[in-house]
Amino acid sequence: MGAEMSTARMKQLTDMGFTVAESRIALEAAGGDVTRAAELLVNRRNQQQAAAGGVFAARINQILSEQRPWNEFFERFLWPEHLAERVQTNLLYYRANYILICGGGTLVGVLLQPSLLVIACIVGGIFYGAIEWGDRRPVPGLNQPLALDQRLSAAALASAGVVHSSGCFGQACRIAVVCGGIVLGHAAFRARSLAARWSFFKDSVERTD
Repeated sequence: MGAEMSTARMKQLTDMGFTVAESRIALEAAGGDVTRAAELLVNRRNQQQAAAGGVFAARINQILSEQRPWNEFFERFLWPEHLAERVQTNLLYYRANYILICGGGTLVGVLLQPSLLVIACIVGGIFYGAIEWGDRRPVPGLNQPLALDQRLSAAALASAGVVHSSGCFGQACRIAVVCGGIVLGHAAFRARSLAARWSFFKDSVERTD
């Protein structure tokens, strides 16, 4: 019974993204209290992220670590026979490359249209704040914390309002259409590799569990 409880506590911590070794040490330090162990591990993770430049920098590093080689990115294109499956697979497998392409396209658009620079800084600040806010800090007005995806959704709505009220909505839409067209065009015509298929299968299994 004790072994089963210990395994359950370990699984709770590893499901939060911590390694088995980290979870074991934290449980020992917390006297077996899984809640206290989780707090210790989260505090340690936050300290490490702050030392490395914060949550935003950690997200950027994670994206860059998932980037696929560009020679593989442009390797093999075929007419899609199963369009939906190919697009879903490539969007997952090459998501870091797509983010970099969209970021580069947005940067070029802002440089070509300086009026968008201030808006881009405001939007960037909104998303930076949403990421750095953290999962445990209550949001003013709600008096409760929000998960990252909820904060990003709120940031997207706020950013859309800023862009619309600035009068630059049409220019921003053109940049979005160009970046979206490039991404969807590549995702549709880039033939799926075995690694991409495996990545998509593994992600589907994890989401089902």
